Amino acid sequence: MGNIYNYDDFLNEEFFKKIFGKPKKKESSKIEDCVNNILSFLYDNGINTWDDFISSGKFDRDVINRLIDHAAKNKEELKEIRFKVRLELSNTKQLREYIKELEENEEYEKCAQVVKKISNR
Repeated sequence: MGNIYNYDDFLNEEFFKKIFGKPKKKESSKIEDCVNNILSFLYDNGINTWDDFISSGKFDRDVINRLIDHAAKNKEELKEIRFKVRLELSNTKQLREYIKELEENEEYEKCAQVVKKISNR
């Protein structure tokens, strides 16, 4: 086994595989499930774009809020769910505007995800 020089080395997935025989669990699966459930609900109810989502009715918002309440443990997870839903529902123009907002907040990792989404379209 190699030497551990910093905390990132300690948290390295290979370390967990060597020590415990399996990779560390990803907590994002609950968030991913929540996002998938929200998107499924929205698509089933004719909400296919970010504009449709913003103008959706009270019932739709209540259902989405309940889905989020069951999945999000804290504000960071709530932000992540909102980001992923927005990423899926926004068109290219909206995503480019969103990049500017993310840059202002210095969220460069999310900017990279948005750029990747745009390039995959």
